[in-house]
Amino acid sequence: MNTKALKVFFVYTIVLAFFVLFSILELFVFKSKSAYLFTIKLYGLVEYCLFATFLYQLYQSTLAKKIIIFSIIPFVIISIVNYYISLGSNFSNYPLLIEFLAFIVFIIYFFYEKMNTVVEYPLYQSISFWISMGLFIYFTGNFFFFLFINSSKDKDFMTQMRTIYSLVTITKNIILCVAFFATEKIETQEDILHIPSELDLDSFNPKTTLN
Repeated sequence: MNTKALKVFFVYTIVLAFFVLFSILELFVFKSKSAYLFTIKLYGLVEYCLFATFLYQLYQSTLAKKIIIFSIIPFVIISIVNYYISLGSNFSNYPLLIEFLAFIVFIIYFFYEKMNTVVEYPLYQSISFWISMGLFIYFTGNFFFFLFINSSKDKDFMTQMRTIYSLVTITKNIILCVAFFATEKIETQEDILHIPSELDLDSFNPKTTLN
């Protein structure tokens, strides 16, 4: 954990373990569905904040840092409003869909930003790259799961959707585990070469003067 991003991700793993344990107790020991739904909603809120902070530490662009960190505010507001609106009704997936869609965009930008820089080591050798890849697979693979999970009550459909969710989640967890076989170097300005987007080597026309 030699970078701030990895320290944030470590905090996320601890928080995830806590919420999983707590939700299992509420669902199977205390058998309180209302408390379980509140825990799930709260976890989504904390998860968004931690993932946003994780990517904030990886971004190079100041504007991108501001966008992702300030996106926490509207997400918190939406989550709180959705929680009170959905009280006494079925579980609402709207905050999860917003979270998944937002992080699909945020992670794509992270890959784009990295591809526009030249570093002294391959990108695939860094832990942060594989963590981002695992999260990207999870968000893209399960986006349609949460979009369509409430569209049908057919048992075969529900079984297929849960199978897809399980496979995607297991794949994500395997990638996150494999990520820690890589190394993570603290990048400095000397390690990163920014390539100007307006650079056009073909436009070089030397001016000559004939006497």
